[in-house]
Amino acid sequence: MAISFTDLHNDAPTTMSVQDLDSYVRDARDRGVKILLSIWTTEMVDPIPLVTEVATKYPLFHIEDAHFLNSENIDKVCALKPFSVGLVWNENNNVAGGAYGDGDLTDWGRVVIERLVKAGVVIDLAHLNKKSFYSVLEHTKKLGGRVFCSHTCFFDVNPHPRNIDRDQIRAIIECVGIVGLTLVPVFLNGTDTAQFDDVLSHIRWFVENFGDDNLAIGTDFNGTDHLPVGLESYEGFVEFEKHLTTGKIFYKNAERFITYNN
Repeated sequence: MAISFTDLHNDAPTTMSVQDLDSYVRDARDRGVKILLSIWTTEMVDPIPLVTEVATKYPLFHIEDAHFLNSENIDKVCALKPFSVGLVWNENNNVAGGAYGDGDLTDWGRVVIERLVKAGVVIDLAHLNKKSFYSVLEHTKKLGGRVFCSHTCFFDVNPHPRNIDRDQIRAIIECVGIVGLTLVPVFLNGTDTAQFDDVLSHIRWFVENFGDDNLAIGTDFNGTDHLPVGLESYEGFVEFEKHLTTGKIFYKNAERFITYNN
């Protein structure tokens, strides 16, 4: 059996060889899953070679952490046409403030957003602290750019600094953006272990408060050491769907959003 949806965040390019990535992507497609492949750059001295390699083979890709962008390479990165870029990881960098930091959008960060928006790149609001979240959102809106949040859970269900609250969700929806619910247990329930019910509790809360038109999935596969029991791979979503009593159409939202932006 297969289930059709788009995963807004999978770090496979960062953890796999080229050959393994090819096989992984084919297997996901066979299961009906399209992947927004994420390149996590935080620990890379020079991510450009990997970004270039991925861009050549997989045009639907994302860059997580824009710390490496500078005046000498930003045009090259924009020319590679990433679908989206996240400005930070968890800590502050030269662009903006991370979820575990207290920084804000910097002057260079404003330039980065301007260049990315001009190139048609969507800005990812994941990993930003609340101050930076709103600064980035407002600056992107002012420029006519698009935003989304690729992978997060919901603060009102579990108050973790990586999660976003109802006001942030509302702000994303007002920008016609979408939110990818992630599968990281500590974001779901504050521990390293999670079950289907922990994921479902976030889905129920979102649908009850906002409907399901702006809800999607951003698994964070290959980017976390812990995953919910039964959702360690895409195969698990076939069984997971049987447990959905609300929000069943949210699987389609990422596909619509990605198509709209291409």
